Amino acid sequence: MNIESADVIRLIEQFLKEHNLHSTLEALQRETGISLNTVDNTVSFKDDIVKGNWDAVLASVEQAHVPQAKRIDLYEQIITELADLHDISPARALLRQTEPMELMRSAQPDRYLRLEQLLSRTSFDSARSPQHTARNESRRLKIAEQLLAEVCTAPASRLLTLLGHSIKWQQLQGILSPNVPYDLFFGRAQMIAPAEDKAPCKLLTTIKFPKKQCPNSLAFSPDGAYLATGSADGFIELWNPTTGKIVDELKYQADGALMMMEDAVTALAFSDNGEMICSGAKDGKLKVWRTKTGSCAKRFPAAHSQGVTCLAFSRDHSQILSGGHDNVLRIHGLKSAQMLKELRGHSASVTSAIFSEDMANIISTSDDGSVRIWDTSTTNCIHTVVPDSDKHGLSAPATHSALAIPGSPSEFVVCTKSPSIYILAMDGSVRKSITVDKKSCNEFLTAAVTPHGKHILAVSDMSILHCIDIASGNVDIVSNKIPNNDVIGIACHPVLNIAAFFSNDRRVPIWTA
Repeated sequence: MNIESADVIRLIEQFLKEHNLHSTLEALQRETGISLNTVDNTVSFKDDIVKGNWDAVLASVEQAHVPQAKRIDLYEQIITELADLHDISPARALLRQTEPMELMRSAQPDRYLRLEQLLSRTSFDSARSPQHTARNESRRLKIAEQLLAEVCTAPASRLLTLLGHSIKWQQLQGILSPNVPYDLFFGRAQMIAPAEDKAPCKLLTTIKFPKKQCPNSLAFSPDGAYLATGSADGFIELWNPTTGKIVDELKYQADGALMMMEDAVTALAFSDNGEMICSGAKDGKLKVWRTKTGSCAKRFPAAHSQGVTCLAFSRDHSQILSGGHDNVLRIHGLKSAQMLKELRGHSASVTSAIFSEDMANIISTSDDGSVRIWDTSTTNCIHTVVPDSDKHGLSAPATHSALAIPGSPSEFVVCTKSPSIYILAMDGSVRKSITVDKKSCNEFLTAAVTPHGKHILAVSDMSILHCIDIASGNVDIVSNKIPNNDVIGIACHPVLNIAAFFSNDRRVPIWTA
């Protein structure tokens, strides 16, 4: 199929018209000799003529290529009606200052003179008034038929629609990845350049949820293309983390066929390749979804007897680690859709759980105040640590946010419901203890590690974001407060200096450096 250059120019002209670039549109039509000749809606265009909405009619005709004879008929009718209404000033302006009337004066001087005489009347003739005759209506209908023969209508935004279809076809053919931003001008994928670790300090965008719906969990995809949210009504949605808009390039989201649990979504995790996302719910169920299609790949209807609190995929994507309010950790097999192993030992809810980088160990935290390091193969607990147990005694604060440190596989971060954060080793030893001033923190609510493993971002009960240097232990306080009260969770973008927060106020603010 050959694409005519004139059609391409008309697509550009429509784009210019829709974006109110009228001077550029006129220049392009003048230089190419190709006119758009479209109106937004032919029915509305005819209706405007019949009803005498001349401002709208003239605006449409000015952007279309209409033969001068028909333009002259139109202008003559408008001038006549204005004269009938005794609205002489605008009628005289149309007669003396427009191109069609200048042509009439040159080619048909007698016809032009009659209009001049009409506007020079000193008395109003009611016989000429539209209120007393149907003549104007007949003329309007005739003019409408003449103009409609010259113009047509086209679907809106044709250029953007065709470009979008082209990109989607390339994605379906595997030429383009749907997870990577595309540079349309250069015809190549935009590569997200890793940024130096810095503390997010200003609002980038905000995802807002409707009433009776609030986020209960969130997670970034490994490539950073998606931010997944799980809400109290069971829906799981994928968003563009830089714009805060729903990713409607995924057909199931565009169609409204969202991934959904039967109860509130309390935990989310992506597989390392980004092809799957696991969701855990308040009723203890797990589901594994295919990211591209939104279809459910596996169900675990009785993963926990109480709500799921945390999830993690194994490196090879064959297993899922989960923790819950039933104080238990479990490993589930994706192939068998069965529980493979169970890890018992915590005396209160499990708050977080991760695999070590080599998959040999599992680290878990709990409301019982302990950190446990488990042997993955035997499920034995090989180390139990209660940070600063000599200080707190039996009233040790709950531990949460067990976090891997990129580039440091032998260490991990643990946050507590206190002003203290700890860096622990796989042998259970405390490598570093960092305590912040109580002026900015009575207790930490949630924490995350930046992409390159240089900083810990921790949110206090005062909605203050603390940026802690892992190497030195220095603490910087971000001057802007997080607008959410009682922040529940934080997640860091895997590449960029972006962090997302959520609480019960139906908003997910996304900050950037």
